[in-house]
Amino acid sequence: MNHINANQNPCSSCGLCIVSCLHEAITFGYDADGFYKPIVNEDKCNDCGVCCKVCYKYLDDKSPFENTFKDKSIYAAWSKDKNTVLTSSSGGVGYELTSYYYNAGYKICGVVFDAPNDVCKHIIAKSYWDLQQIKTSKYLQSNTVEVFSQFKKEEKYMVVGTPCQIYGLRKLIELKKWEDNFILVDFFCYGTPSFNLWKKYKKYICKKYRLDSKWDFVNFRKKNLESKWHKNAILIQDSGSREFEQNRAFSKDLFFKFFLNSSCLNDTCYHCKLRLDHCASDIRIADFWGPKYTNNEDGVNLVIANTEKGEDVWDKIKDKLIVEKCSFEDLEKSQATRYLSVHPKRTVILKELRGSRSLDKIYSKHFRRSLLQRGLSYIKRKFFSFFI
Repeated sequence: MNHINANQNPCSSCGLCIVSCLHEAITFGYDADGFYKPIVNEDKCNDCGVCCKVCYKYLDDKSPFENTFKDKSIYAAWSKDKNTVLTSSSGGVGYELTSYYYNAGYKICGVVFDAPNDVCKHIIAKSYWDLQQIKTSKYLQSNTVEVFSQFKKEEKYMVVGTPCQIYGLRKLIELKKWEDNFILVDFFCYGTPSFNLWKKYKKYICKKYRLDSKWDFVNFRKKNLESKWHKNAILIQDSGSREFEQNRAFSKDLFFKFFLNSSCLNDTCYHCKLRLDHCASDIRIADFWGPKYTNNEDGVNLVIANTEKGEDVWDKIKDKLIVEKCSFEDLEKSQATRYLSVHPKRTVILKELRGSRSLDKIYSKHFRRSLLQRGLSYIKRKFFSFFI
C-alpha cells in the first residue's frame, strides 16, 4: 500500500488522511525531524483509496505562475473596535468573522496553543474566551485529527486553518456532500517549523531567563507600545507567574530567527502549491504586508473572497470593519513570495535540533557572523559611504 508514501508532493501533515480513513488504519505522530506524519497500519488498510482523494500529495499542477487570486475581490480591512485590533495579530478581521458566526449558531473551529501541554491544536470554541485564544497567530503545526473527526452532518461550522488543512477538509466535505454546512477560512502561510525547534527554544528560554519548564501561556505575536504591528513581541508566562517578553521578535527572538530564515520548515512548505497557485477556502485573510500600509502600526488585514459563499460571508461582516478596496497589484506586493529556497544547511540543522547542542550554539555555529566578518562588513560600509 503506497497511498501515503507516493513520490509526488511532500506530505503537508494536515491529518486529513487520518480523518477520512474508514478503517482507522492511519495514525499520527512526529517523525525524527519534528513534523507530524501519518503512519499506516498495513493490516487494517484495505486499499480503498479514500485517503488519496483528500491528500495534498495528489494535488494537480496548474500552469506555472498562474495566481489563483487574480480575478478575486481583494480588500484591506481592520476592525472598528480598537481593542479587537490591539489584541489581534494584525487587523482583527479573523475575530470579527468568528464572533459573528459564533453568534449566528455556527461551531467555530480554530487553533489554540495549549501551553501547559505544549501542543498546538484545533478546538471547537465553547465560549468567547476560546474565540480570544483562536484569534492570535501560532507558529507550529496544529493537530487537526481529534476535532476534525468530530464534525457532524447536521451542524454548521466555520473552520480556520492553514491552506493545506483547508484543502484536505474541502476534499473531504466534497466527498461527504457536506459543503453547504461549512465556511472555510485560511491564510497566507509562510510555513510550519519543526517541533524540535520549539523544544530547543523552550529549553534555551528556561535556562537563560530562569523560567519554569511548565508554561501557562504563550502569545507569539503581541502588540505593545514598543513592538506594534510590524514589530510584534513574543510573550511567555510560566506556571510561577514569571514572564519573558522579547520586543521586535521577528528580528531579535531566536525562535523567529530560525523560522524566518527557512532553515527548518516542513518539506512541503518550500514549494507549496497552495500559497498562490491554488486555494480551497471561501475566505483568505493575512497581514497586509508591503508598502501600502507600511506606516500603519495598528494592524491591517488583507482579505480575499474566493467563492460566492465567501462574498456572502464578507457582506455580512464588513459593517464591523473599516474597508478599502484593493487591486491585484497590491496583493502581489503584499504577498510576493511564491516559493521559498530550501536553506543549504537545512539537513544539518534538522539533525542538530534533535541532538544535544543548545539552540544558541546551533545559531552561533551556522548563522552568526564571526568578528572578522562583521569587521570587514563595517569597513566596506565605511569605505563605500566615503564615495557616496
